[in-house]
Amino acid sequence: MSQAAYTPPIDQPPLPAAAPYGGFWVRFAAHFVDGFIIWVLTVVLVVIWVVAVEFEGSDIANILWSVSFVTVGQFYHAYYVSSAKMATPGKRLCGLYVTNVDGHRLSFMHALGRNVAALLSYLTLYIGFFMAGFTERRQALHDKVAGTLVHRQPGGSSVWMILILVGLFIFVALAGIIAAVAIPAFEDYGTRAKMAGIIAAASSAKTPIAVYAANNGAWPTTWEQVESAGGVNPMHQVPESSRPLVEDIRLEKDGTMVAAVKVHGNAGQIRMVPRKADNVIEWTCATSPEIRKYVPATCRP
Repeated sequence: MSQAAYTPPIDQPPLPAAAPYGGFWVRFAAHFVDGFIIWVLTVVLVVIWVVAVEFEGSDIANILWSVSFVTVGQFYHAYYVSSAKMATPGKRLCGLYVTNVDGHRLSFMHALGRNVAALLSYLTLYIGFFMAGFTERRQALHDKVAGTLVHRQPGGSSVWMILILVGLFIFVALAGIIAAVAIPAFEDYGTRAKMAGIIAAASSAKTPIAVYAANNGAWPTTWEQVESAGGVNPMHQVPESSRPLVEDIRLEKDGTMVAAVKVHGNAGQIRMVPRKADNVIEWTCATSPEIRKYVPATCRP
């Protein structure tokens, strides 16, 4: 005969015999699950932010990641612990739930305060977390500060905790390897798209330059001369997303267009050089070694 599913009490003290306290390892397994969920939520949030707001610089990205991870984690724990289930998804998976010392459900602010108090456990070099393994009611340091208890539903198996931990360790290791390869590749792809916008803007001036040279027998040296042939200054054509990368686009005396760019702290040039061949103007594109990896293949001689 199967045992009925255990439902944690809400707003009434649990029976100690029916609801033992959650120790260190089962809480560690739950924390591991929740940490992974928070990581995924933070990645989604940061990606949305990066797509919506263009910015350059790894320092900004690191700050954005840190602030987002902490903020998501705080509200994630507070929301779920103060919910009707009194547990985060990780705790529910491991058969845990949180109450105050009287066995009552926590308010949102109480749950938030409990999670903020976990900072003390980090400041004590994680000793505050290890306290959950040997204190009388299996309270970690932040549980004692916040006046909370973590209960474990009866009938839970430690084998499942081990399987969860092993599976998650393997999954996170694989995810870390994939992320280590995919994230830089994604960043490089975005930078190449921006650089392509600069090259496209400069390319829009090729025909007016050729027209001016044919009409005047000399290459233009100013953008005003290019404009007289129906063209525009390429800086006015650069897409908004690409503008943080380009400092200037100038003309040299031989008709060469030179875009001065700076990518991830590396300064360089994109040079588009015209050559006359049988009354036809052919263009070549070259790039400084410092920024070559960020430009399309057509500008990598």
